Amino acid sequence: MTIVEFLYARLDEDERAAHAASPATGGPGRARADVAAKRRIVNEYVRAYQAGVNAIGGRGAPASDDSWGALHAWRKALEHLASAYAGHPDFDHTWAVQQGQGVPRR
Repeated sequence: MTIVEFLYARLDEDERAAHAASPATGGPGRARADVAAKRRIVNEYVRAYQAGVNAIGGRGAPASDDSWGALHAWRKALEHLASAYAGHPDFDHTWAVQQGQGVPRR
């Protein structure tokens, strides 16, 4: 299972559970909006990855350092999203974000 497949499956589960979200947390609308935002992040990673692969004729890595850096940043975003599900049995610990890799909160 790839990190993309894992996240799509977890987001599908979260979307099904959204109807029961507590009004104290913004209710179902807020929960669905959260899932939709996360799904857009995953979709953007998939687009960036595919664009990089297409740019080099399908050889497996983006064409330039700039596109590689952008793809790396998207991948890190996916790892941060996946970390919320670290307790799930399908979670692959190679996706774990190392301590200190996040952006400090203000």
